[in-house]
Amino acid sequence: MSRTGPAAKYVLAALLLLPAAGASALKIERLPQYSPSTGQATYTEAAAGSAIVRFKAGVTTRAAADALSAAGFSLVREFGRFNWSSVALPDGMRVSAALALLRAMPQVEYAEPNRVYRARRTSDDPFLARQYALAQVQVFGAWEYETGSSSRATVALLDTGIDGSHPELSGKLAGTSRKFDPVTGAASDNQPPTPACNHATRASGVAAAASDNGQGVAGMSWGAGLLSLKVFADSDCGPDCSDAAGYGSCSTSEIAIASAINDAISLHGTPAIGKLIINMSLGSAGSCSAPLQSAVDSAVSAGVFLVAAAGNASAPFIDSPANCSGVYAVGATDMRDQLATFSNTDSTMTYKGLTAPGVDVYTTDIGGGYASATGTSFSSPLVAGLAALLWSAKPFSSAQDIFDFMKNSADDLGPSGPDRDFGWGRVNALKAMRLAMTGSKDFAGTGKAVAYPNPFRPKTARLVTFSIPDRILAPGAEVSVYTSEGELVKKLDGLAWDGKNAAGADVASGVYIFRVKTDKDAAVGKMALLR
Repeated sequence: MSRTGPAAKYVLAALLLLPAAGASALKIERLPQYSPSTGQATYTEAAAGSAIVRFKAGVTTRAAADALSAAGFSLVREFGRFNWSSVALPDGMRVSAALALLRAMPQVEYAEPNRVYRARRTSDDPFLARQYALAQVQVFGAWEYETGSSSRATVALLDTGIDGSHPELSGKLAGTSRKFDPVTGAASDNQPPTPACNHATRASGVAAAASDNGQGVAGMSWGAGLLSLKVFADSDCGPDCSDAAGYGSCSTSEIAIASAINDAISLHGTPAIGKLIINMSLGSAGSCSAPLQSAVDSAVSAGVFLVAAAGNASAPFIDSPANCSGVYAVGATDMRDQLATFSNTDSTMTYKGLTAPGVDVYTTDIGGGYASATGTSFSSPLVAGLAALLWSAKPFSSAQDIFDFMKNSADDLGPSGPDRDFGWGRVNALKAMRLAMTGSKDFAGTGKAVAYPNPFRPKTARLVTFSIPDRILAPGAEVSVYTSEGELVKKLDGLAWDGKNAAGADVASGVYIFRVKTDKDAAVGKMALLR
């Protein structure tokens, strides 16, 4: 679909980060598209010097190469699995001119630009209390069933490259980390993986940071492996994923993304990887292109689970590759279970979309550190990590089964049933795990407000989490804790409590009342705290 004026502005303004130093290796051209009704121009970003071509049936590699050569082009790489090839343009030729020439060749079925994609973001683990997202999706209860297994499931971050030296990530790396040239798509080892910027390191911590290790943060899946598929060049990205070319974030190309998918497909189901989940926290405004769709189709046919960020423009459409058929799209919610103001929406969310916390998500950062991250980029890996958790528990399930467990157990926060804002709802890890393991998502907390664990022993459990009964599920979630006499102890930022009052002091042992409120109604429960 053609982009509207706001969408074009989104490409330039979605991710205005730090100014970058140095030149970008991936040169970018803007291709105008004109509305037949208004004549107004909108733009698609394309990698300069290259294009994607599918030749007609019966055209041999030699015949294709000869035809291209005669016109001044050269065949760079054939993607046999996807049935298309990457083509280099003559020096100095604009992409728009090249596409016109290629499409006129009798041997060519289609010719498409090599579109540009960007990392999608907005600007007894000691930090567990800061990870409201885990409490919001009730993962602590899910961990009672399964914490993940690297031999059963691996999350591949098709992204800016994981910092393989981070102590919470280095022990989780599975297989061989790879990098893919954004200009040519050429693949090479990147072992141990290195980051072009902080984006993939933050996303990977959300999915599967080492947990219960006495340091840092906890990932959604303790045991899942991580695989770094680096599709961004170091020269294109500043440390905070800023862009030397000034477009708002570092960029990669469709050829690099397809090359990474092609590389990863053969890993699915191998002993070192197990079930493969590909997380794509990147995006480009516009519909899914035919070349990218063919790459996705191959991965889906192989049984891979693909998930992508919906985008951060408050736009009425979701980004590619999230809008590709076979890729599950993930939007973002905030601490109060409201749709994040930046999260894109689309009618396609009603059949293949989910939401997950994506505002101030505390996670791993480059250089061994930790940071809060915001964007659908960090909602998507939470869903990827949940897929790894479910696949570890149910290894004989299909990718479709895994999505069904999540969609049929998600907390319905919008209008009744799936909608264009929340999709099937905000994921609930405990309900999804119960559905997978028992055939029913129901537990005590679906019918009334409950605390888990109860009694709560802060020295051993660290946090107590609160459920929102299904009858009052809605955005605007708030929890307040009171003494048994009705005195307010603390109004919580999320659905978890560390046993401290508003002043930060430990509260005494005793019985406490908690009130869970949403925009729909409120519910009250009771719990015991034991020091």
